[in-house]
Parts: sequence; C-alpha cells; structure tokens
Amino acid sequence: MSIINKDFNIVARRNPRIEAKEKATGKTLFAGDLPNLPNMLYCKILRSPYPHARILKIDTSRVKALDGVKAVITHDDIGGQFLHRAISPHPSKPRPWDSYILEKEVRYVGDRVAAVAAVSPHIAEQALRLIEVEYEQLPAVFDPEQAIKPDAPKVHEYNYTPEQRIVIENNVVAPLEMSRGNVDEGFKDADFIIENHYRTDHQFNSPMARPVCLCRPLSNGGIEVWGQSQGIHWTRMCLSASLGLPLSKVKIHRLPLGGAFGLYIYLRFSDVICCFLAMKTGHPVKNEENREEMYYDGGRHPAVMRIKTGVKKDGLITAMYMHMIDGVGAYSSGTATLKLACGFFMSFYRCPNMHFEGYTIYTNTPPLGSCRGAGNPEMTFATEQQADIIAEKIGMDPLEFRLKNHVGIGDTYYGQGPDIYCKIKSCGTEELILEGAKRIGWNTRDNHIPYKNKPWIKRGIGMAYGHHTSGTSSAESKKPSSFMIDYSGAIIKMNEDGTANVITPSAESGTGAFMTDAAIAAEAIGLRLQDIVISSSVDSEIALWDHGTMASRHTFTMGNAVKEAGLRVKQSILDWAGKILSVPVDKLDTMDGRVFLIEKPSKGLTIAEVLQHGQSQSWGTISGTASLSSPSCPPHFVVTFVEVEVDTITGEVKVTRAFHGADVGTPISPEAVRGQLMGGLHMGMGYALSESVVYDPEDGHVVNPNFVDYKLQTPLDMPETETFLTDTYEPDGPFGAKGIGEGAMNPVPAAIFNAVANAIGVRIFSSPITPEKILRAIGNM
Repeated sequence: MSIINKDFNIVARRNPRIEAKEKATGKTLFAGDLPNLPNMLYCKILRSPYPHARILKIDTSRVKALDGVKAVITHDDIGGQFLHRAISPHPSKPRPWDSYILEKEVRYVGDRVAAVAAVSPHIAEQALRLIEVEYEQLPAVFDPEQAIKPDAPKVHEYNYTPEQRIVIENNVVAPLEMSRGNVDEGFKDADFIIENHYRTDHQFNSPMARPVCLCRPLSNGGIEVWGQSQGIHWTRMCLSASLGLPLSKVKIHRLPLGGAFGLYIYLRFSDVICCFLAMKTGHPVKNEENREEMYYDGGRHPAVMRIKTGVKKDGLITAMYMHMIDGVGAYSSGTATLKLACGFFMSFYRCPNMHFEGYTIYTNTPPLGSCRGAGNPEMTFATEQQADIIAEKIGMDPLEFRLKNHVGIGDTYYGQGPDIYCKIKSCGTEELILEGAKRIGWNTRDNHIPYKNKPWIKRGIGMAYGHHTSGTSSAESKKPSSFMIDYSGAIIKMNEDGTANVITPSAESGTGAFMTDAAIAAEAIGLRLQDIVISSSVDSEIALWDHGTMASRHTFTMGNAVKEAGLRVKQSILDWAGKILSVPVDKLDTMDGRVFLIEKPSKGLTIAEVLQHGQSQSWGTISGTASLSSPSCPPHFVVTFVEVEVDTITGEVKVTRAFHGADVGTPISPEAVRGQLMGGLHMGMGYALSESVVYDPEDGHVVNPNFVDYKLQTPLDMPETETFLTDTYEPDGPFGAKGIGEGAMNPVPAAIFNAVANAIGVRIFSSPITPEKILRAIGNM
C-alpha cells in the first residue's frame, strides 16, 4: 500500500536518522555516562522488607559515626513533605497526595525507609546495613480483586489535598462511570447477550538503561538535575512541588533516553530523594538504581475486566458494558489509566448504548505508573477477544463483524478519557482489515495441521483491530480537560549560513523524535534536512513548555508547533527575499535551501545569501516561535494479523507470521513508523506470551526483578513480519500526520489470543498465555 503525498520534499521520505552516527559510535551520553561532578556523593536507599508495616523507631547513630557518610535522612528528618509524582493542571482540582518523600508507614516490599549520601557507593551500601529499624507489621493485600472487598486490609486510611483529608473506602482511589444512551434498553433490544471475564497481568516497561539521577544544588537555593524524563517541564513541576521550591529554582536538563515506554512520565521516587540529599549536603549527588530497584517503581496496571455485549442477529451491536478493576499498587499518581481505558472503550465500536464502570485500587505491591498504551492494551485485550467470541456465537466472520461495527469518520473519539474528545476526520480501518486478510490468507484459517508428520502442532490465524489517540487535546470540547494539559512549544533560529537550530524539549528515547522535528522543520521552511540542527543542550530554562513525549502526541502536537514555528521563519525569509529581489512575496517560494520565483524557479537566491544580506543591513536574526495546543486528538488505527503454531504436547506457542498495518496519516518518517510497528509487535508478543511481574503470595515481593527471570521476547522469537500503511491524510496534523507509538502495540495481544483459540478450539481469558494454561485448557495437564 503506497505512501501518499509524493509532492512532499522531506516528509514521507526515507531519511537518515540524524542521531544515528553518534549512537552507533558510542558518543551519545546517556545519564549513566555523564562524568562525575566535583565533590560528588552517592545516594543509596534503605527499603522495607515487609509489605505493610508501621515504623516505630529508626536508629541512625552508627551510620553518622561511619567515616565517609555525609548525610542520613528518614521521614522524621523531612517531616510531612508530600512527594508529587504527578501534578494536576488545575490548582482548583489537585490530584490527591498519598506518599511522602520517605515513609513512616511502608506499604510494599521495597518501599522507602531511609537514605544516605556518602563519598562512595560502597560506603553508602555499608551505611544502609548499620541502620536499625523497628517495625510493627500490618495486614497486607496483593491482588486488586481481593483488595476491593469490604473485609480486605486497608492499604491507606486517607489521601490528601490542600483543603481536605479524603477517607479511602475498600482501597478505592477513585471510581469512574460513563454512559451513552440506555444500556439496559440496549440489552433488551439484543438477540444475543455475551458476557465474559478477562484478566491481564503487570507488564514492566523494560527499558535497557537503568534509572539514573545526577543533581547539584545551586547557589540560589535551587537544584539542577540530569536524569531520565519524558517531559522536562512536567518533571520540573513535580520536583518543584515535592521540594517546596519555586519553578525558577528547578532546572532540568534533557538527556537521551535508553528506552522509556512510559516509565519516565511520572517522577521517580528516588529522584526526589537524591535531590533532597543534594540540597541538605550542599554537594552534587548521584543515584543509580540497580535492575531490581527499577521494578519498585513503574509498569503497566494489572486489570480485571467483565464485558457484557448485546448484538442483533445481523451483527449490529446494541449495548456494551464494561466493569474494570485497575490495580495501581501501593501509591497512586492519579486515575489517568482508568480514565484512558474508559475513553478508549467508549470509542471502540459504534454502539448507541454503552456504560463503563471502573475502580482504581490500592494494593501492597510496587506503585505503578504508565506503560505504552496506558489502559488501552488491557481494554483492547478484552474487547477484541469478545469480538471474536460474538462473531462465532452469531455465525459471522470476525472480519465482517469488525467491518460492520468499527468507528470511523464522523464518530466521536474519546482520546484520553471522558472530557478529551474529537470527531474522527480520517480513518483507514477498512483498508487495513482487507489488506491484512489478503496478505495472511484469511480464507485458509480452518487449515489447522501445518505438518502432516507432526499432527500435534496446531496452526491458527487470528486478528485484532485497535487504535490510540494522537495527543491529549480537548480543544473540541471547548474547555480544558480536568486532568490533562496539552500544548507544545518550539523555537527555530536561523543562522547566517542558511542552517537552522531547532530547540524543543522533545525526549528522544530511540523512537525518532529528533528526526521527526527535523523533517517537519525542513519541510516547513524549505531547507534540506542536513541544514537542520537539533540543539543538544536543552533544558527547562531554555525550551518552551511541552507536556512531554507521551500519549503518542509528539508527531502530532509537537509536530504542529514545529511546523508553525517553521512557517513563521519561512515568512520572514520570503519578506527579506522580496525586498532584495524587488518581487512581491506571494510570487516567491522556498525549497532545498533556496528562495525562487514560482513562475521562474531558476531565478532566486540561496537562503544563506538572503540571511547574509539581512545581516549586512542589520535587519536582525530570523527566528520563529510557536506555543500551541492541537485542534483535536485524532486516533491512529492499527490492525494486526498473526499466524501461530501451538505444540499441544509442550504447550509452547510460536508466532510464525505477522502482518501489522497502520493508519498514521502522512508518515513523517516511514522508517520510524516501521520501527514503531515492529517494536509494538515485539512488546505485544511479550504481553501475550511471557511477560508478567510475579509477586510472592506470602509477602508480595517481586520474584523476578531482572531480565533473566522476567521473560522478555528476544529477536529470535520474532516472526516473519510485514508492515503496511494506508493512504489517509489527517487535516489537523502537521502535513497530514498522526501518531503511532502506542497504537502499534494495542491489538497485538488480542490477535495472538484469537489465533491460539483458532488453533486449539479453546479460549484462554488471562495473560500471559503460558504453556501451563494451554495444556490445562486442552486437558493435557
């Protein structure tokens, strides 16, 4: 399927990644590569051995006597200073607080008890062993489905806002309901009612690089930080609130990320502790988490979902109901994941009568944050298996059922929950489904024996459709979202040699964000790609505000800001060139670093010549800035077709072929889109087949906090794969573009589960789909 808009000069072309050479030659400096600062100290954190306990006494006297220790802190040293992992955009609607920088009541194995700063990591570790703590153990609960019961142990008695103390009932952080139409009447109108339960596990984000924070106190009483962040301004806001500092005294540097997948959206607990120690000692302090500590903070929420669907005999959906329990762990950064799952559920299929009911639940397990898709993969896992079950029940091809019911142009799309929505203006779902079916050979899916000499190997073909928002703009609702900010800022400065510096706070985690910014800027201004310089030394004092590289918003929202800044630069270049050439501006255009007459392209000047002439005349420096919100939150659509082979003796599932297609509007960088699709396929396969953070049933500690026991899929597990795109154009996006980062994963697990059900004739309703579950389902265990 072809790529549209061949008349673009830079975007939608295969261009080299601008940061590739530095990464390939090892010159890129990640947080862990930064040189030590003079007189730097090392932070280590004492963590709880119990899942729930009250700290009765801490004795640090032996630590203070240890040579090389410069500071030791506990909850009593810090007082009642709350830690803010996330900040509400509206001062009148603050997110409730439930955690301190260091705790006086610990709520999971690994929770923060005390911290030290010492002249070496070895001395800091030695100091931790000298801290004596007396605990009073309390009852604990590890499963969100058990935690919501009235007799379950209480993880929190209260959480707080500036004005009130909020009583926590049944460990519910917050309930959420949303309705459309009358779901009871919709079920009465149905010919069939299908109800099922689904469960997904805690998947970890698993970036290769470990979390590192390097910070130093400033002479003005502030703090300067180098670390991992998907949004330096968001990090600055959270650190400002957590440390009680003005924003002007918190400086966050942007650094390359060694992977992210949502892990660095929320502020890490250890970063605040590191900064507090730096301010207390007056020295730079570095904290580097080991692999086990990574698992103490972050990951995808486990979910328990009940879906009830009413359909007519012809396949039209009359009613949809979802009940969702969303496990957030010991501390909550808010209820965003539940709100997102709600919005995506309400946007999945055309249905006049819908109701979502959900609860975010505390448990005595590590606190979770965001992970690629944030609520969508969980919801899609259930909804797209339900679609196959419905199709089988009513005797309809699963493709036909989806083609009849999927949302499309003109429908309302809830991009980030109930108050962030827009009308869909571009949709390639039908083309994706038909193309994927043709490529995989959908009409052969009843052939379950691929090898005559191995009849125990069963073959299956399955598919799923999915979507995700491009950004978090609530512009079409005519009022700001109650829990989300969405705007981005970009600065472009022209140099006299015809090159341009692009300054954005965009986080580059390996996804091609810098390439996207460069391509959009070059296209907008009329430069060659090699004329664009992405400024490397960017921090929160220099860059304009941006919500962050998350929510599949970078290409769409930051892209719109870069495009607007570029167009303003182009207009200034044309104004100067018009003066020089004595030609009306509307008769001129730019391309490949030249200004030329539209009617006679051979006549003109290089942009460098225009700028140099302007400098000689003291006209100033041409620059463009833009700080804006996007006009909508359009969905990108993804369809996944997979072929699996199931060994009915061992229970092993192998994905043998995959066809992964997407509607991204104009692909700003086709290779980056392909990379996202391949990465999403890989991460979705892990979610479906092997990845699960396992908690010990006795004390809730993480059993597999490393890349040996936590089973990621490897390159050898990847199937023969084809990716493809549809020809669509998103009118609200930069040069017609939409996002792709999260949607690339969302339908993959459900497609694999549907393929396994097709192969063995039995359905499994919980992830991951382990060999034990296969053998138990087919009666071989």
